[in-house]
Amino acid sequence: MIKLNASVTSKSSVVGRRSLKLLNPPELDSVYEIYIRSLAPSGRSGIRSLLSTCANRLQPSYTADKYPWQCLTYACVSKLRAELLDAGYSVASVNLALAALRGLARVAFNMGYLTADELSRIHAVRRVKGSAARKGRSLEREEVKALLAATKQSSKNCVRARDKALILVSAGAGLRAAELVSLAYDDFDPRTGILRVLHGKGRKQRTIHLARPVQTALKAWLKHHVEKRGPLFTKISRAGQPADQALSKPGLTDIFNRVAAKAEVARFTPHDLRRTFITHLLDAGVDINTVRQLAGHSNIATTAAYDYRSEKAKITASRAFSCW
Repeated sequence: MIKLNASVTSKSSVVGRRSLKLLNPPELDSVYEIYIRSLAPSGRSGIRSLLSTCANRLQPSYTADKYPWQCLTYACVSKLRAELLDAGYSVASVNLALAALRGLARVAFNMGYLTADELSRIHAVRRVKGSAARKGRSLEREEVKALLAATKQSSKNCVRARDKALILVSAGAGLRAAELVSLAYDDFDPRTGILRVLHGKGRKQRTIHLARPVQTALKAWLKHHVEKRGPLFTKISRAGQPADQALSKPGLTDIFNRVAAKAEVARFTPHDLRRTFITHLLDAGVDINTVRQLAGHSNIATTAAYDYRSEKAKITASRAFSCW
């Protein structure tokens, strides 16, 4: 019999213990965490809030991250559908909640918590039919001009340049608020006038060839960037210099509210400027599929819902028809 050296035996046992540790599986993430990570960052906040509402209705005092979504059933989802409708939630919000619940159910099924039958039953809960109430508005050209004029009232050159660029990029490129605040310094090429949107909804990317006025405003804002890197749109320090922190969505809304008050324009949301971009393109005769691509929509029906052209434009179009 061959006798092993004591030191060799000791080393082998250490290696063996390390191997056993590596074989122990790490603690699994919850169904909720895995589902949320599967979403685009720009869409996570709204889904978290909606799922917290759902969790609280299923089990009072529960939040989305604490509820055992692996126990979802057809009865749970049907109950939520009915309660959200009774509580006055919009068609779009109820259908968004149903889509999120189906997503959670798929994750639970893939993790071995739900059976195929239960998953099928959950998917059988029907979407809500009906037209959703129209939200927001499209700004008139005169309103946009008034907003741009109001940006000149700031005492700081840096603030004037940033706010003007924000309005023009929002109304002239149709970016979502999350896309706008996620832009990096290098996403805009001053030589070509191309803006790259790398963090679009659904992880989709697109490029936009900016109009001359939008390019000019962005170049004027870039002159105030000292570091020439980092986020494209930033907070501004009390000294009137761009800070390192990116502008947030609430910060963007605050800026637009401030400028709207100075311009004596009715309040609007950042998404209203996206509606303005799409409406004005359609009004200019750009075909809807091209507008869809510029807006980053997957479906033309979504783009059509952003069409806020006035009744006057529809009357003019219908009267222009001629078959001879």
